[in-house]
Amino acid sequence: MGLEPFNRHVLLHPTKKVEEDDKSTILVPDDYVKVKSPYETYSVASVARDCEKVSNNDIGRSVVVNNSMVEEIKVHGETYYLLLENYVYGVIRQGE
Repeated sequence: MGLEPFNRHVLLHPTKKVEEDDKSTILVPDDYVKVKSPYETYSVASVARDCEKVSNNDIGRSVVVNNSMVEEIKVHGETYYLLLENYVYGVIRQGE
């Protein structure tokens, strides 16, 4: 079973995040929160037919998005990640 996006939405797959080794020995307070970038990369799995900016040619490519705008939807035991195409900042095109 799969989810077909509608209404200008893009179906995304999370990309593997590279874990940074935290080898420093700096002491910080217990309530210290490490600030993370609000931007993430995802792989395009599918696009709605009415998308104008992201197309079927971008399926499989990585896109840069604002992670707070990605909607995590759980249906029938599956997790899907949807984003309105307006919140795609760009497609990473390698080797073109």
